[in-house]
Amino acid sequence: MFGNISHPRQLKATLLALIVGIFFSGVLFTEALASKSGKATEVSISLVDGIAVDAEGNIYISRRDHNVISKIDKQGMISRFAGSGASGFSGDGGPATKATFRVPAGLAFDAKGNLYIADRENHRVRKVDSKGIITTIAGTGTAGFSGDGGPAVKAQLNLPSGIVVDPKGNIFIADRSNDRIRVIDPEGNINTYAGTGEDGFFGDAGPASKAKLSKPFGVALDKKGNLFIADRGNNRVRRVTPKGIITTVAGDGGFFFMGDNGPAYRASVAGPTGVAVDHDGNLIIADRNNNRIRMVDTQGLIRTVFGTGQQDYNGDSELARETNLHLPFGVAIDNDGKLLVIDRSHYRIRRTDLKTGKVNTVAGNGVKKFMGDGGPATGARLSFPHGIVVDSKDNVIFSDKSHNRLRMITPDGIIDTIAGTGNRGTLGDGGPAIDADLYVPTSLLLNEKDEIFLISPSGFVSVIRKINSNGIIDHYISTADEGYMESIKNSPRGQSSQSLIVPITNFGDLAYGGNGILYVSDPLNHQIRKIDKNKKVTTIAGTGDSDYTGDGGPAEKANFRDPNALVVDSKGNLLIGDSANNRIRMIDTKGIVSTIAGNGEMNNEGDGGPALEGGIRHINDLAFSPSGELHIVGSNSHLVRKITKDGKLATVAGRSGIQGFFGDGGPATKAMLKNPIAIAFDSKGNLYISDMGNNRIRKVDTKGIITTVAGTGAFGWAEEGEKVEILFQNFP
Repeated sequence: MFGNISHPRQLKATLLALIVGIFFSGVLFTEALASKSGKATEVSISLVDGIAVDAEGNIYISRRDHNVISKIDKQGMISRFAGSGASGFSGDGGPATKATFRVPAGLAFDAKGNLYIADRENHRVRKVDSKGIITTIAGTGTAGFSGDGGPAVKAQLNLPSGIVVDPKGNIFIADRSNDRIRVIDPEGNINTYAGTGEDGFFGDAGPASKAKLSKPFGVALDKKGNLFIADRGNNRVRRVTPKGIITTVAGDGGFFFMGDNGPAYRASVAGPTGVAVDHDGNLIIADRNNNRIRMVDTQGLIRTVFGTGQQDYNGDSELARETNLHLPFGVAIDNDGKLLVIDRSHYRIRRTDLKTGKVNTVAGNGVKKFMGDGGPATGARLSFPHGIVVDSKDNVIFSDKSHNRLRMITPDGIIDTIAGTGNRGTLGDGGPAIDADLYVPTSLLLNEKDEIFLISPSGFVSVIRKINSNGIIDHYISTADEGYMESIKNSPRGQSSQSLIVPITNFGDLAYGGNGILYVSDPLNHQIRKIDKNKKVTTIAGTGDSDYTGDGGPAEKANFRDPNALVVDSKGNLLIGDSANNRIRMIDTKGIVSTIAGNGEMNNEGDGGPALEGGIRHINDLAFSPSGELHIVGSNSHLVRKITKDGKLATVAGRSGIQGFFGDGGPATKAMLKNPIAIAFDSKGNLYISDMGNNRIRKVDTKGIITTVAGTGAFGWAEEGEKVEILFQNFP
């Protein structure tokens, strides 16, 4: 239904028509995946962790949010050099553009033009040769420490981050969470070069192999073979001579700003993450948490060369000393001797001439895509995905609940946010959904116009909001609305919902009955209500008592127990997941209720037998396949089951109800799910599962094979390098 837009909150109201046109025009490939070049200053590079320059002067950056390495040529055009954009580990022995990474970090070239990549969360170092073929040169993929004295490909690394290559082909790696610097010799063998593996500060003036480091990140070499280390956790930059002796060259351990124009070893630097050596032998430091780039000259004196210490973006000022940076992360020297800076949380790459101080942006438009937006959905991070629907164009739309957003996956696998700023709330009614605040959206519903209805529970108040075909969001109805309260005040209600002040009610799930009619479950009162197109509310099922009675008679005289999941079949019958009764019941078009599945037992037995004789527990969602088979998802059962056309129960996905993550690429019946919460079908019959506990959206194709189509398994929105509530000085 919606297409991709790069950053709608920056667009003016006069461009609303353009936004709508983009929303409904289909798939727009982003620059992160496009094969052809785009102007580097016009794209969203988001967070960047590594930077390097090749012999021809092209700039390469590792874009951790997109899991790609991008190339910026001398004409300022950006293109994808390595990585498909999906999160994972694959592709060795083939084209680098088809490989997958997991949060790539440091980059470095050798004398032959090979690019080395610290594939951080894959715990590997990988190489892209001059023909574009990628291989692993270090790391088994399992985090740990092992392998010194043997082949690097059999050694364990732990979040490798920085990398540099000397003229002889020795590759130095900041093995960050092993608190070591490792070195791979030209024969491919690995050893520890600095650090004991114990986090701390110790060993200056002695052998580097006996010194302590703390989360080392960036590394650099000078012409004499001295290795410089951004010893991040120690708030120092340290140097290892060719003879293996370590000393501190900058930083006294203090996590603050002090010492400009004096000896660097007596100054304070805060969380340095990047180092480089310029053509004159000066040491350049990304003084990250001081929002500055500082230089240590050949006499050992330190001064600020870029940044004011303030973080607000103030453009490319006349001088580098007057230009603000925000958590600058990495540095490099280009072939003309100019300084390149990863202005990480301004989402830009900046360049300055150290002699004139002139600044310009070479990449990035200052916009950060949200957790994978604009790229492959398999590289995105989700946080407890909940409701899921598929629109008429086979776009999969789901509520990324704890991110307070609705997101969409196109048929080509690209993900974007279509509603929600990420802030929790209900502001924004009457405007674009992308600019509105959402409150932990749960169940979703689509009508025949592809308009979205979403439920937001908030304490004792449940809200239904509607996003129309123009992408505008509005309040539809809530349990606190006067009209709704008036309509139910005389309705019998269960004892659990009694209040001397106000009737207590809630919305559980939604179903669409055609002609503008919505059905909504009220589990708290054990009832089902109908909302017509004029928003008139009537109770159509349930007396308010928690029980199991009434089959064969009028639904309004029947009793239910915590009814929740709802769906309408092709004949207009309303099916109800009568969850605490462990049954599925149906209200026909004449209002008569009956049970169609479940024997009332709290188990998941009976596959292969009649649906009425089998056990069905934890009914969280119901959906019909295009062929008309009813599918049932049970969150705490970790299963998706169905009722076949001949009325028998069968498991569709999940392994004997065992929770976990397993089975991608194989039969869904042998896979493991974790708290699946909602399901939906596309027009081809593919089943999509909101696998909430695994923070993934998974697909079961028409052959019964399961795969992940969105999510990496990680969740949460706060990323290293971003502004967070608490500042952690030591990083894992």
